Amino acid sequence: MNGDRPEEKFKIAIVGTGLIGCSIAEGLRDIASEIIGVDSNTAHLEEAFYRGWIDRSMTLNKAVNNADLVIISVPVDSSVRLLPLVLDQIDSRTVVIDAGSVKSAICRSIQEHPGRLQFVASHPMAGLAVSGPGAADSGLFKNRKVIICEREKSSEKALGTAEKIFTRLGLDIIYMEPDLHDLYVAKVSHLPQVVAYCLSLLSESCDNQKDPMINIASTGFESSTRLASSPASIWIPIFRHNNENLSGSLDDIINRLADVRDMIRNGRWQALTELIEKANKSREIFLSGYKQA
Repeated sequence: MNGDRPEEKFKIAIVGTGLIGCSIAEGLRDIASEIIGVDSNTAHLEEAFYRGWIDRSMTLNKAVNNADLVIISVPVDSSVRLLPLVLDQIDSRTVVIDAGSVKSAICRSIQEHPGRLQFVASHPMAGLAVSGPGAADSGLFKNRKVIICEREKSSEKALGTAEKIFTRLGLDIIYMEPDLHDLYVAKVSHLPQVVAYCLSLLSESCDNQKDPMINIASTGFESSTRLASSPASIWIPIFRHNNENLSGSLDDIINRLADVRDMIRNGRWQALTELIEKANKSREIFLSGYKQA
C-alpha cells in the first residue's frame, strides 16, 4: 500500500545560507538524507552548521554534483549569474528551485538552456526585516504564498518535486507568469520597502537615543519603519532587476502623496475625508481577501 512506503528522501544543496535558505533547510530536515550548504560568506556557513541547518559545506560545483535537489536562495543578481552555471552541472535526476524575488530576469537567464525543464522558478512570499542564518525559522512559511512561474516550462518531475517541497513548508501555491509577478510584487513588496526606508530617514536628524522625536514616537512609526532594518545587499539587486515596475509604483505613490499634501495645504478637508474613507474601504477589501486566500 502507498501509505506503507517510506517517504522519499532528498540530498539537498542549499545555495545561500541566509534567512530564507536556512529556513527552508530547517523545514525540510525530516525529508533530507543530507543538507549541503554553499555560500561565499564563510560566517554564514559556520553558523548554519553550528545550528544544524546544514550537515556540511562544499563549493558550488561539488554540492551540485552531490545533490538531487538544489535550492538557490541568493540575491537576484547572483541568481541570474549562478543559475545557468548550476544547470550546466546537473544530471538528469536533479531538480533546481530558486527563491528569487524578481522572476522575469531569472527566467530570461535560462530560457534557452537545455536544462530548463529541470528548473522551477518560484518566489516564497515570506521574510523578515532581519537576515542571516541566526534568524532562520521554518515557521516563516506557514500559511504564506509561493508563486511558481512558467510552470509549463518545468518537467512533470521538477514541478511535482517543487510542489511537494512547498506543501511540506506550509506554503500555498499560486501559478503566475513572470511579468505579472514582477508587476504585482513591485506594488505589494518592493514599494513598501522603499517607503519604509524613506520614513525611517525622517529620524536621521536625531542625535541620540534620548532625542525628543524618538521619545514621543509610538507604535505607528515603529511598525511603519520595521522593513527599514533590511540591508541594502538584499534589496538593491531586487530594485535593479525590477526597476521599471518599481519606478511606476513610485510614481503612483508620489502622485497620491502630492494630492494629499495639496489637500492639507489648501484646507480641502472634504476631499481628504473622501480619500481616507476610500482608503478605509480598500483596506477592508484587502484584509477580507487576504484572510480568506
